[in-house]
This record gives sequence, C-alpha cells and structure tokens, in this order.
Amino acid sequence: MKFSPFNFQAPLAAGGVTLMAFNWLEFAVPHGKAAVKLSDIHWAGLPPVQTGLCALLVAILAVFTIVNLLLTVVFLKDLAVWLARGRGHAEFMSGPPSRITGIFVPIASLAMTMAVVMACAPFFMPAVFANVQALMVPGLVLFATLLLTALSLEVGLLKRLLKEPPRLSGLNFVWLLDVFAFGLVSLAGTGLAAMANSRGIASAAATAAAVGIVVGSLLLVGKLSVLASVQKQSRALPEYQLQPAFFLLVPITCLYGVSYYRITLYLHKWFELNVKLPQYLLMTSSYVVAVGWAVFTVYLLADYFRNYFTRSEYFPTQWAMV
Repeated sequence: MKFSPFNFQAPLAAGGVTLMAFNWLEFAVPHGKAAVKLSDIHWAGLPPVQTGLCALLVAILAVFTIVNLLLTVVFLKDLAVWLARGRGHAEFMSGPPSRITGIFVPIASLAMTMAVVMACAPFFMPAVFANVQALMVPGLVLFATLLLTALSLEVGLLKRLLKEPPRLSGLNFVWLLDVFAFGLVSLAGTGLAAMANSRGIASAAATAAAVGIVVGSLLLVGKLSVLASVQKQSRALPEYQLQPAFFLLVPITCLYGVSYYRITLYLHKWFELNVKLPQYLLMTSSYVVAVGWAVFTVYLLADYFRNYFTRSEYFPTQWAMV
C-alpha cells in the first residue's frame, strides 16, 4: 500500500481505544491518588459482572496498546523512507489545504502513543509505576519535539496560505487536522504538568502546553468560522467520502477541554489557586459541546449512514468516527 501520513490514523485510533479503556478503569476501580494500576483490581472480591467488565477492559488495554506500538514502529519506518525519498512528500504537499493538513497526523499519532505509554506502562509494570517520575524528562523532551515540529509545520502552511489563498469551496473539516494535532500534543504536555513532582519540569511542560493550547484554540476559531461560512454558502454537504470528517470536532472539543482542565490542576498544585469552579465549567462545557455536536452530526449525516456507509470502501476520514 502506498504510504501517506494519513496511515498514522490507524495507531492514532488504536491509542484512542486504549485510553478509553484506561479512563474507564480509572473511574471504575477504587485506588489512591496516583493513576490506577493492575494490582488495584481485587478480582476475588468482585461480583461476576464487574469481573467480566474489568477483564474485558484490561484485555482491550493490552491488545490495543500492542497494536498502537507496533503500527507506530511500522509507520515511522515508512515515514522515514517517504521523507528521505522526497518525491512522495513533495507530491503530497502540493495538494489542496484540506489534504496537506494530513501532514499533522503523524504528530497527533505520536502524541497519542506518548499518552498510551505514560498510562499503560505504569498500569502493567509495577517497577515503572514505582519510578514513574523517571519518565518525566524523556517525556518532556518528546513533547517539546512534537510541539516545535507542529509549530514549524503550521508556520509553513500559513506562509503558503498567504502566498496562495485557497479556493474556499474546496475546504472541509479535514482542514482541522492541525487543530486536532495541537490538541493531542497539548494534552501530552498538560499530562506531564499534572503528573510531575518537579516544579521545574511541571512549569516547563505547562508553559509549553499553554502555547500549544492557545495556538490550537486560535486556529480552531478561525477555521471553524471559515468552514461555517463555506458550508452556509454551498447549501450542500461535501461528497460522501469527506462527510465523516464532521466528527473531528468531537475529539477536538474534548482534548482542549481536558487540556485546559489540567492547566488548572497545575495551578492548584503549585500555586494553591482555587480552581473548582473553572474545572467544573471547563469539563462540563467541553463535554456538552462534544455530545451535542456528535448528535447533530449523526442527524446531519443521516443520508450518509443510510445510503453509503454500509457499502463504502475504506476512506481515511472514517477514522474520525472512531
């Protein structure tokens, strides 16, 4: 299969499923202040239903962690070859704005893999859980690398946008992939800021993550305004293959909501600020918007699901539904 940066949506989706299982266990299994770990599940004292649920979640966690890591290794090798040869990269970047934002998918995927490792390695490995602070410096280096790469790519795309204004009618929600990437990278950074016991590491991660959050938020507002205007003028949905990209706004809303929430955790931990009200408003509003947009999108794409989805071939935008 011909390589494309969109291929990284496979490990990205696998990582998303992994973290869904992890977060479920985080809320369902009683444990201390630290993140949940496998030994926190007291199997002998659980009712049969809860035993089955926890076993299923742990199995999902293990399987999709392996899938995420294996696919990441495979596609990183393909990406290195693709960049070294140059021709494929030049061809990809010569496309329309909605396609070339796909160059951000590997960054989003690597940020997701970072989150998977930070969550699952301590969950399954007691030695890693006991020494989780040793992951903070390597995590900060990887996070900084991803953020700087994303910022560099965004500057390049903005220069091109100013030099060659796009045809507005050709824009669609795939154009939000850079916003999505900044959200995932910021989530990784705010995770470090919330977890680190070193004030220096936490402050560096929080400051850098704030840059990513602000850049991503500004891009989101600007691009959504343009897309709303384009959609209003066109009076018709884009072609079937592009319609699942409408779902991208759901994870984007959640990512930025959680990232802002984690910034408040950092402020409370190191500056003892009272952040209960902002935390409540951030989490509630982000998930209300996400659920509302998901319901609206299902209604909006009713014809897609009724007439196309069940008989369609694979298309990258379908990962947005995952």
